Amino acid sequence: MEGEVVICEARFHYMLYWLPMLLALLAVVLPFVKIGEDTLKLRLIFSGIFLVLAGLWYLVINNGKKFLLTNKRIILKTGIIMRNSKELMLRKCESINVRQTILGRILNYGDVIVSTGEEKDVFKYIWGPMAFSTKVNEQIDKISTTTLAKDTEHPINLKNTEI
Repeated sequence: MEGEVVICEARFHYMLYWLPMLLALLAVVLPFVKIGEDTLKLRLIFSGIFLVLAGLWYLVINNGKKFLLTNKRIILKTGIIMRNSKELMLRKCESINVRQTILGRILNYGDVIVSTGEEKDVFKYIWGPMAFSTKVNEQIDKISTTTLAKDTEHPINLKNTEI
């Protein structure tokens, strides 16, 4: 869009990846743990399988997701091979909610829920959700004040119109 500037890019919190990290850690430790009468070859095979699964799990979770806030819209891009893009116009946003668990408050992550009338979009596991929602609100305020300023430049003359 003309005159559009990227304000910020929301990042995923590392808590989203705790299960793939645990699987990768298991894959690294497995060759060094002797379990019964097994061989090193068998442990290395399972370790490789766990590393591949952890990598695939990471790709599935991440899926090439990107959250961008511009001065006119919020953009959600997903997909690695097939790309999907969803755009929310800021002037149509009605409410922004932040949902955080206790652990989310301690580690500073949560879900940002943006509603535009009939549709609600959830941005999950966002790092610093309160800061992100504050930036969205600031942009919405800027849009509404510029729209209001444009409306007051050309007021409607009600004296000469019939009601």
